[in-house]
Amino acid sequence: MLRFIVLIVLALNIKIEAVEFVLFTQPKTGTHLLIPILEELTNKHVYWAPEFTKNGAILTDYETAAKDPCNYLFTLRKLPWTRDTMDLVWEINRTKQSFLHLHAPYSVAMEKYLEEKQCINFFITRDPRDTVVSLLNHYKNIDFNDKEVEAISDEDERLLYMIKKESRLQTIHFMNWLKSPVCCVLSFEKLMGAHGGAATDYDAMKEMRKIAKALQMTISDKDLKAVYLKHFGHGWNFFKGKAGTWKEYFNDGHKAAIKEEIGYLLIELGYEKDLEW
Repeated sequence: MLRFIVLIVLALNIKIEAVEFVLFTQPKTGTHLLIPILEELTNKHVYWAPEFTKNGAILTDYETAAKDPCNYLFTLRKLPWTRDTMDLVWEINRTKQSFLHLHAPYSVAMEKYLEEKQCINFFITRDPRDTVVSLLNHYKNIDFNDKEVEAISDEDERLLYMIKKESRLQTIHFMNWLKSPVCCVLSFEKLMGAHGGAATDYDAMKEMRKIAKALQMTISDKDLKAVYLKHFGHGWNFFKGKAGTWKEYFNDGHKAAIKEEIGYLLIELGYEKDLEW
């Protein structure tokens, strides 16, 4: 029967299109685990669009940039992307048969663009407290790329500075992807499975099935597990992948600071029930 259907498709010259997708993630949420998984499942390679993400006119105000309907992508210290830029990048991806990855804060303009293109976005949610700790370790062990952070020698003071500088900014401008109709939302904690300490390996496989379903792929659990195990923990900047690592780093001052910055956002995101932690 399957062969008969394939012959009909060929005879009628019907083109079967793969699902269009992008990977727009927040930094330090498991991007480098998901990239090779998507590459292997789809036989596409990631496209970072380096020629469009170099340093340009300095953007320092997220709030203003987010409200500008002409800005499809806005990131600090980078040139905002307009519709023309997005169209050019889209055509490059189509030609290269690649998929686009960006650390793209949510914008109405970008969401509408993806809807127009019938394109889904894979987004990963992670406890913002673990995200800021992961960023701290990235700076410490790999690359500071922030002179103000680098100038602080005491690690506790460095973390406090980063909480005040990064936690609200990062959380509030990415979290609306969670409610977007174009998104397939994955959980970092679940993707880490038993290794992360907050979920099980069965939870990790459920996230893998969610990926396959979003891509409209029929693939066995055995094959999904093989892809997952092949790439888990091998990312170039994989640190611990543990849920709740922030508890090893936060002192009372850090807790007070992050409660002030994003305490109620942690409740809204489901990581806390109240502020008594």
